[in-house]
Amino acid sequence: MNFTKRQFVNRAAALSIGVALLTTTCDGIVGGAYAFNQSPQIPLFGTALRGAGPGGIPVALPGPLPAPVTGVTHYQIGIVQYQDQITPTGIGLGPTTLWGYVPLQGLGGFIGPKHLGGIIIGKGRSPGMPADKNVPIQITFHNELFVNKHIIPVDTTVPGANQAINRTAIHLHGGLIPWISDGGPFDWFGPIGDHGDSFLNNQVLNPVHLPGAAEYYYPLNQSARFMWYHDHAWGITRINAYSGLASAMLVRDGFEASLIPKGLPNYVEAGGREIPLVFQDKIFVGPDIKAKDPNWSSMVQNVATKPGSLWYAHTYEANNSTTGTGRWDRQQNATPPPDPSVIPEFFGDTMLVNGTTFPKASVEPRRYRLRMLNACNARFLNLQLYLADGSANGITLDNNPASPTYGRPTNQPFINAATNKTTWLQIGTEGGFLSKPTEVDSNLPFVINDSAFLDPNNPSPTLNPSLISRSLLVAPAERPDLIVDFSGYPAGTSVILYNDAAAPFPLGDDRNDYFPKFPGPSYVSGDVTGLFGVGNPVNMAAKDGFGPNTRVLMRFDVIAAAPNSPVDSKLDLGTANFAGNIDPALLPWSAIASSSPAIPANIPRRFLTLNEASDEYGRLIQILGNSAAPFGSPLDSVASYLNYGLPTGPAPGIGSTSEDVKAGTTEIWEIYNNTGDVHPMHFHLVNVQVINRQPFDPANYPYVPSGDLITPPANELGWKETVPMYPGTVTRVIMKWDLAGATIVDKSLKPVNTKGLGKIQLPITKGQPPVSPRTGFMEYVWHCHILEHEEHDMMHTVNVAP
Repeated sequence: MNFTKRQFVNRAAALSIGVALLTTTCDGIVGGAYAFNQSPQIPLFGTALRGAGPGGIPVALPGPLPAPVTGVTHYQIGIVQYQDQITPTGIGLGPTTLWGYVPLQGLGGFIGPKHLGGIIIGKGRSPGMPADKNVPIQITFHNELFVNKHIIPVDTTVPGANQAINRTAIHLHGGLIPWISDGGPFDWFGPIGDHGDSFLNNQVLNPVHLPGAAEYYYPLNQSARFMWYHDHAWGITRINAYSGLASAMLVRDGFEASLIPKGLPNYVEAGGREIPLVFQDKIFVGPDIKAKDPNWSSMVQNVATKPGSLWYAHTYEANNSTTGTGRWDRQQNATPPPDPSVIPEFFGDTMLVNGTTFPKASVEPRRYRLRMLNACNARFLNLQLYLADGSANGITLDNNPASPTYGRPTNQPFINAATNKTTWLQIGTEGGFLSKPTEVDSNLPFVINDSAFLDPNNPSPTLNPSLISRSLLVAPAERPDLIVDFSGYPAGTSVILYNDAAAPFPLGDDRNDYFPKFPGPSYVSGDVTGLFGVGNPVNMAAKDGFGPNTRVLMRFDVIAAAPNSPVDSKLDLGTANFAGNIDPALLPWSAIASSSPAIPANIPRRFLTLNEASDEYGRLIQILGNSAAPFGSPLDSVASYLNYGLPTGPAPGIGSTSEDVKAGTTEIWEIYNNTGDVHPMHFHLVNVQVINRQPFDPANYPYVPSGDLITPPANELGWKETVPMYPGTVTRVIMKWDLAGATIVDKSLKPVNTKGLGKIQLPITKGQPPVSPRTGFMEYVWHCHILEHEEHDMMHTVNVAP
């Protein structure tokens, strides 16, 4: 199977020869390209960073009564539509209409909804401390979205989207969870009691429930980590999450608490210097939306047409071989796409941190723990720290195309007092603490140095991730845990959190890279114009100190320490046994780091692929494959909409396939990426260890890995549940499909057993729920966490046999 046209065009364009190759792409829709709406000018640093708790992002508290059936700690959280002022006031943008989570009981009493609300503080357990016990919780979510129109356009041609638009399903990232509470795509529920084919939540956990309620049980039988939950309803995940259905869960354990005397900043709920940072990119509706997007008002609720509302791309702008316009490839002679239409990826032009645009935060000259989450739909982040230079943007780029540092900040880099270097000190990732702390550069721009990958004459390019210059690279859904110390700088110093990752990643389209007066990115040596050689015209019209801007995320302002502020204790994390207090490794961390893990011969290996094709409308579609369908198969039913570049006519029916595993087994998954994108692949139920990566020839099937093994970077030497997978590269991960950790237990941690009462209540047997009525197994999924990919249609069911 050959690389897609999209990949070849992108690679060539990155070398500034893209326009000539546009003749190889597909014709656009009749009428040519459509205008892509851009946000009005929003001032940088015009909002204050919201913290967690009263006055900031609402934190959920449990109610006084135990949960039904299990008797564990019980929360109640509503799912509502509301408005929140997330842009600065006084600029002509009103409050933003959002969907989100609102706890019925919050820290500080009942708190009205705010963006990202519903943060939960949970108690897990440290594997290295037998006396450390987890505290399971149960949540009743109430779907109160009594609306008949979305706030984002809905494309009903996406599989699963031709149903009620107010459906929801809640997935907790990184949770070892019984399948009925995993929040898979078919586990959706609506406000009037309607639900998906796999929905058994209430019949198992709450047989006497209100319409629109759904019960979710989380054992928290796992170590400390930053988890998050967001919507996962079939066919509308990407727009529900974009609309605001996302929040966080911080899980504590005894080992984490033992690090506080060793210099780890204390918890945010204890008033410590721990700061969760959630990153998103959005586009906002301006007062001229009728002129820019005449169809918008017919596709969304009226309230979502007001200035300050969210905007999301809904027209498939196909590349046009005659005009050189368009954003995405489209197969010729296919049925014209509808409007609204799904798009391959969505990239906003305005950065939000903790729910507001371009915020600023006051910090003392002290040590802080930054808990980061990339909650963007598709945008990767290459995070760096620089001293603000007094300019309106806080950052000045080298704007001389002849300069070897073109497109890079001219600012002084930030020196982290925790390392005394220009580095981040990373101690964890989304699976909890790393096997040991590591330093990651904080002032390296994103540049691809892999000449073979960039060679336009290479018919089978592969990207070696070790040949990418980068700082802290964070894919969608990844969550680095960092130590940053500002004590080397006096009050009055400002520090800019900066990003320059390509979008889409890794080769980029310059029209997704926003910075005032900057003509185009420099992702590869010699490139000063970007895709199509046109730069980003939006940048040239932007004012300094305002958005659109996707390079500046926020500003830290150093202030004088409070008079009674305690001095930080000595940072002594090096003496802590990190590896002994995270989940036991399946392969030794040290052996993985040295590229020499001894892998037992009896561990089965599973062949899987990442692919790109076209749907019945000629649109790009990303799909997963396996040994039964190596070039891709859909999530559900028969994919009559798939067409692998075949002649015009009825596409062959391609049946769905799944990954079928046995509970308790350990497997190695070898995942071959045939596309030009880096895909952050996310696994439900399990965490994985990254073993290695290796190039292969994507132009020749069966695929044969060749070349040197690529060792995971040091900040991947910890448990992961979202793993970036690079073009032309096979990524090997190992996991154990263990249902024991997802057992339903009561408050004394004993497995729950209940008797069934017909269809009213289904039994729990030795802590395990009944199997899915849809699949006959414990039903989970794995998928790409670029949400537009996941939904169209890069997701497979994982059937776990008990």
